Amino acid sequence: MNPSLFVGDLKLGDSARVRDVTGGSGMQQRMRMLGIRRGTDIRVVHGPGQRGAVLQVGGARIALGWGVIQRIEVELPGADSRNTGEQA
Repeated sequence: MNPSLFVGDLKLGDSARVRDVTGGSGMQQRMRMLGIRRGTDIRVVHGPGQRGAVLQVGGARIALGWGVIQRIEVELPGADSRNTGEQA
């Protein structure tokens, strides 16, 4: 199993796909309202740093604080856990 990777672990310009959003129901709802949910493609357009990051989500740019970006688990392109590399 791959180690967890969060938005705060990415670098400026990195693209990733949301794997999961941790936190309570309020956090889950807020992220859904912002368009951040499992399977969403995101790109870091500013940061991340101690104060947070600005993410490109669809056509919108969303600023999120450090505590929030550390709750968004992501996977890098080509890291699809369903692909084992085996041929049928």
